[in-house]
Amino acid sequence: MATLTKLNSGFWRAQIRRKGQYVNETFLRRKDAEEWALDMERRIDRQEPTVTRRSHDAKRFRGIVA
Repeated sequence: MATLTKLNSGFWRAQIRRKGQYVNETFLRRKDAEEWALDMERRIDRQEPTVTRRSHDAKRFRGIVA
């Protein structure tokens, strides 16, 4: 079960602790957070990788030197 928290900034944080895995992400809308959380819970249950936006962006920009 995901935990959705409204932050002081007005954004929503979705946190999931399931089967020894922890993932979280921040969203502007609650509905987006709910949809993401449901997708991540399904991925964890299917033992698929849980790729978040932050880790995806870090991989995409790896190796680029400013």
